[in-house]
Amino acid sequence: MSLEEKLLRNDVESYLRGEEPPADVLAVAPRLEQWAPGITRAPDGGYALTLCGLPFGHPRVPDGKPTTTGEIVWLDRKGRWARTLTRLWNLGEPEGTEIPIDGVEL
Repeated sequence: MSLEEKLLRNDVESYLRGEEPPADVLAVAPRLEQWAPGITRAPDGGYALTLCGLPFGHPRVPDGKPTTTGEIVWLDRKGRWARTLTRLWNLGEPEGTEIPIDGVEL
């Protein structure tokens, strides 16, 4: 198991216990503004929940350049943060749209 996989497993286990990410970890996580949920094809051919929005503080995406996150593993029920397979995101103001299902074969 890779270090990234171990960190993800530990994070999900802590969320299942009702814990939230530590404040110091959230403080350095990139922020996603004007975010909206989306659905994309997962590598296994299924579907994955993602978030689309404007990132700030991401190590590889320029600030304010529209982006789509990786697959969402955990979404804070109050919409304050989200965990993807590879990173934690602070969530700013949502765009206000619902999850699009156009083009998704159900």
